Amino acid sequence: MATYGIREFRAQASAILRNLENGEEVIITRRGKPFGKLTAPPSDAAPQQSLATLRGAFRDTLPAATWEDFQEIKKIWEPRPLPEDANAG
Repeated sequence: MATYGIREFRAQASAILRNLENGEEVIITRRGKPFGKLTAPPSDAAPQQSLATLRGAFRDTLPAATWEDFQEIKKIWEPRPLPEDANAG
């Protein structure tokens, strides 16, 4: 397991990330104290979809969406006050 300070990591980021592909673990330190750990994902891990995929899905399914449409959707997710009779009891 290799340890790098922030400056050293920034300067050698490409080489360090290539080493991750070989299974090396990396500890990043700030002022000599560890604050982050980089590891390669398990080889059997399924790749995660990016946000670009999500944006593309919305673009394809909501091509004519307007600002007002999104305001209506927002109302669904905003917390609503409880009815008066629900507070009694």
